[in-house]
Amino acid sequence: MSGYIGPVPVPQGIQEKQSFTATSGQTTFNTNGYTDGAFINVFLNGVRLVNGTDYTATNGSDVVLASAASASDVLDFETFNSFSLVDQTFDNVTLKNPTHEDTDGGRESAVSFKGEQSGGEISTLAQIQASHDGTSDDQKGDLIFKTNDGSDNDAPTEAFRVDSGQNILVGQSSTTTPVSANTVGTALQSGGRLELTCDGNTPIRLNRKSSDGNIAQFRKDGTTVGSISSTSTGVALGTPIGSGSGLHLISNAILPSSSTGGTADGTKDLGSSSSRFKDLYLSGGVFLGGTTSVNHLDDYEEGTFTPVLSDATSGGNNAGIGTLIGEYTKVGSLVYVTIVLGNINTSGMTSSNAIFVQGLPFSGKSTSSISQHLIIRADQINVNSDCYGITGIIGNNGTTIQMNENRDSTNDTALTVSKIINQSSDILLSGTYKSN
Repeated sequence: MSGYIGPVPVPQGIQEKQSFTATSGQTTFNTNGYTDGAFINVFLNGVRLVNGTDYTATNGSDVVLASAASASDVLDFETFNSFSLVDQTFDNVTLKNPTHEDTDGGRESAVSFKGEQSGGEISTLAQIQASHDGTSDDQKGDLIFKTNDGSDNDAPTEAFRVDSGQNILVGQSSTTTPVSANTVGTALQSGGRLELTCDGNTPIRLNRKSSDGNIAQFRKDGTTVGSISSTSTGVALGTPIGSGSGLHLISNAILPSSSTGGTADGTKDLGSSSSRFKDLYLSGGVFLGGTTSVNHLDDYEEGTFTPVLSDATSGGNNAGIGTLIGEYTKVGSLVYVTIVLGNINTSGMTSSNAIFVQGLPFSGKSTSSISQHLIIRADQINVNSDCYGITGIIGNNGTTIQMNENRDSTNDTALTVSKIINQSSDILLSGTYKSN
C-alpha cells in the first residue's frame, strides 16, 4: 500500500506501508525499502516497537526483530521516503508523531539535512529534532540540534539542545549538572546563570585586543563593584567603591593600587582594627615608617639558650648550676636576655680566676671604646666592702659576659670564683645588648 503527501501524486513524499504474517521463529522481514531506519514505524500485533531495542533497521530494506516472532504474528511496517520540494513557500510546516506516549525523548519528529559526497554516497549532515521533555503526561518539549562529526553515518551527534525551560545545554541534559555534579558541559540558563565545567583545560578564556583596561567587569544592580583589568605590566584586581582600591600583580610583586592598577603609595590599608589578618609569613624583612635601610626590620625571634658559668672566657672549668635559665628576644639587632644561675657549685673551678658567663645566643657588636653592660643581681656573694654593684660586660664580637665589681673611688675589679659561696650563691642577669 502506498500513499502520497501533497496535493498531487508526484514523488513529493511517498508513504509506504506493508504488512507481514510471521512464521514461527521469524526475525527478519524484507521490506520494499526505506531511506532512513530512524524514520520508520514498526508494529507487532498492533503494538509499536522501539527502534534499537525491539528491532534494528540499518541496511535500507530489512527489519530485524530482537526477539523472534510467533507463528501468525502480524508485523506492520511504514516509512516516509525522502521527498523534494521545489520552489515551494510555506507559512507553517507541521510534523506530527502519531504515537501516544509520555517517555522522555518520545513523540519525536525531526528534519534531516543530507548531501551527496563526491563518490555519490549520501550522508546525513545534520538534524533538528523535537521531542518530549520528561516522562509526565504534559506538553513539555526539547529542541535538539545534531551534527555529524564525520563518523556518525545516519545518526548525527547532539550538539546542543533547548529544553522546555528555555535553557541552552551543550553536552548536558540538565541545567544543574555542569558545576554541581562536576560533569563536563555548558548550561546557559534562562534565568541568566552560566555554568561551565571543562576537563583538564581552561573553562573560560577572555581576550582584550589593543588597549589595556577591563577584561571583566562585575556589577550589582547595574552598578560596577569590581573588575579585572590588564595593565602594561600585569593584572589588576580592584573595586571602585569609595575612593577605590586594588591589587596590582606584576613580576615578583603584589602592589597596592587604584581599582584599575594605578599607583597608590601610602594610601591603602591592609586589614583594619576590626578586621585583621591572622599570621604574616615573610622570608625577608619589613620597612617601617620609611623605605631606606634604617627602616628595615629584618629579624624577630624568641628562644632559649644554655648559659655556662666558667672560670675562663672559653673552655675552662664550669660550675654546676641547680637552677639554670637562659631566654632571649631578638628584634632586629637588639637582643634582650634573661639569665638565672641558681645554687652555684664551684667545685673544680680555680678560685683566683675571674668568672664568666659563656654561650650568649648572639655575639655582641664590635665597639671601639664603649662596652655593653647587663644588670646583675647577686645573692650570697662575698664582694669587697666598697663594692656598690656588679656589672656584666659583653666583649666585642663575643658571646661571653665578664662580671666586675663596681667599687667606690677605685677601678672596677673582676668578680672571682672565691667570692662565690659554694652551693648558696645565685646570680641573675638581664638586659639588652646590640648584636652584629
